Amino acid sequence: MKLFLLLILLQVGATSVIKAQSLPPDLANQLQSKIENLRIANNLKGISACVMYPGMGTWQGVSGISHPGAPITSDMAFGIASNTKLFTGVLLLKLAEKKIVNLNDSLHRYLPVFKNIDPNITIRQLLNHTSGLADVTSVTGYPDSILTNPNRIFTPAELMTWAGPPLFPAGTSWNYCNTNYLLAGMIAESATGKRYGQLLRDSILSPLHLDSTFLDVYDSLACTIAHPWQAGVDNISIPRKSLNSAAGAAGAMYSTSGEMAQWYHALMNGKFLSAQSFTELTTFVGAGNYGIGISKATVFGRTVWQHGGTIWGGYNSFMLYDPASGAIICVLINQLPAQAIQVAVQLFSVLVNNAVGVREEDEEGEGIAVYPNPTSGLVNVKVPDRKPASIKIYNLSGQLMKETTEPQFFISNFPSAAYFVQVQTGAGTYLRTLIKKR
Repeated sequence: MKLFLLLILLQVGATSVIKAQSLPPDLANQLQSKIENLRIANNLKGISACVMYPGMGTWQGVSGISHPGAPITSDMAFGIASNTKLFTGVLLLKLAEKKIVNLNDSLHRYLPVFKNIDPNITIRQLLNHTSGLADVTSVTGYPDSILTNPNRIFTPAELMTWAGPPLFPAGTSWNYCNTNYLLAGMIAESATGKRYGQLLRDSILSPLHLDSTFLDVYDSLACTIAHPWQAGVDNISIPRKSLNSAAGAAGAMYSTSGEMAQWYHALMNGKFLSAQSFTELTTFVGAGNYGIGISKATVFGRTVWQHGGTIWGGYNSFMLYDPASGAIICVLINQLPAQAIQVAVQLFSVLVNNAVGVREEDEEGEGIAVYPNPTSGLVNVKVPDRKPASIKIYNLSGQLMKETTEPQFFISNFPSAAYFVQVQTGAGTYLRTLIKKR
């Protein structure tokens, strides 16, 4: 058991920082041409994009300008808008892992009573948008109220007083709603006694070395911000305190395309959440096929996990993760109107057309691969030029779940969770993470 735990620690330590291996030049050129052509065709100001494919490498590309005389660079931060929700959702999951909150807890345990907000709504219903609450950002006059004084800081509690009558009883339907995640941020603060921005920094951003990612208004970093444009107007001179304080835990974060890909990489490969938390994250419900901070969709006949974001001013973002290949795509645009989703889908089409299908090589360059990952049952173990001497699968508690020498097998009867696959070969012992989905 001590050897097993040591292997886990070595594996986590070896994969916590992404290697700077570049994608093959031909593929990188195709991706760059794609964003150049899409920017020109759609008359966009600027695009920052990142594509990460395990075993092949990472590509970061930029096109266009922040403002006249200042081209977009890969280290520029953009508003990620509603992609903030995944950070908030994961923060609540981490608090649940520490037994500070429980996803079945009701609002009244942490918050005062607000008009039109049912105090019996649970944290889980907030995070998967089944609360039935009306969206405070959709009330009549919301933009005018927010922008009247751009330096004013709005509190989440103040915004809750704007909530209209609920759309349906909690748990009976689904509707995407920013109110849910504003309340989630308030619960995190109430449960811990710490500010939401500090919780993000301590629990997620610092451990994952996301050094250019921050919550605006309550956090700041010495990084270059891409100018936001809307309707052809550069809005950099307009303070964003009112706008981003109102967006809060639902949409006020900034990041770079590279760090957003790094964030997804850590999260989707079972390196940051427990198996139970990852199952909560990827339990998709309702008309939006929504989990916690991500949704499920079909693109080119493949199931992908994704989320978008748009915030006045303007920024548009989109994240796409392909579970079958492990590919991650991030697109950030500093303009509204814009469709970052279209750019992301077109970048995904480049990967698909280049036969990027399953994980065929591991990230350490050792050639040991376990795929598809996540899997609903079938598992393939690739060992270059040889058959593995033994394959053992352990759960996160270190319990041996299966042992085989066959490079292809099924785990259909396993619970949905994260597992460690220990592969013994003539060259040594290797450990890989495997996610079993429903």
